[in-house]
Amino acid sequence: MRAIRFNVEAGILRDLEDLIAQQNAESAAEPGRPRVRLAATPQEIAQAAGVMTEAFVRNQDKAWLAWMQPEDVRRIRAGDVVQAEQKLCRVIHYLLQAALRTGGVVVIETAQEDEASTDGPRAMRGAALRTLPVAVAARSGLMHELFVGGHAALRAYGLRRTLAAQKASTALKRATEAMRVREGVPERCILGGMVCVRPDHEQKRVASRMSRPFQRLADLHGLHYLLQSSNPDRNDSRVFKRFGFRHSGELYYGASKFNSVGPYLVKLMIRDPVPIPSR
Repeated sequence: MRAIRFNVEAGILRDLEDLIAQQNAESAAEPGRPRVRLAATPQEIAQAAGVMTEAFVRNQDKAWLAWMQPEDVRRIRAGDVVQAEQKLCRVIHYLLQAALRTGGVVVIETAQEDEASTDGPRAMRGAALRTLPVAVAARSGLMHELFVGGHAALRAYGLRRTLAAQKASTALKRATEAMRVREGVPERCILGGMVCVRPDHEQKRVASRMSRPFQRLADLHGLHYLLQSSNPDRNDSRVFKRFGFRHSGELYYGASKFNSVGPYLVKLMIRDPVPIPSR
């Protein structure tokens, strides 16, 4: 199967892969021999989309339930997740594919299915999307966006909710860009995207393993790191602040009658690069 061609600055990509390799060496003796790597084939991107979908739906993530039909949300809350996962997986798969054109990389974490084993099959336990400085300026293809992304969204949400979701997404992008400009952050920075851990593998530092190489990369290259937190009660103090992020703005997201869970606060976060002492 063909390999993915990343649209990322060559030096950034090379250093990221080196940092991931260093971390993998450090964690090789841990239970399950956890390992992080970049998804490198379309098949792995599809698998990552499945892991993200499972995590979002089973944790009832508001950002993804917001634009589903009310009856879909009711089924999810009652424990019937199969249909919702099928719908959302198409959307998430498209978003990952589109991000690859504009500096996106998908990082995955795997471990031995039998954590006491030193060999045997590995399970994908988490996946995350990050956007890095691009090698060649590019935009997501218009035809792909209309006929692939639009079709997936319509099947998941219906027309009116798809339009409402697009409007909310645009507002969030504009708010993030306004924060970047207000903070004096260069366009050349790292953007945090989706980060997910399969529910049965939480509390195993999976998210930390996927995130830490990007923090080290940001410090190595003097890059700011921006993200949006849609679950501040769960993540802000426990995760993001511990990793050096600070609150720098917010947006009341999804104020629409087509939002099935109601609007909620999204916090905009920023991490300044930490200078690395010279040797």
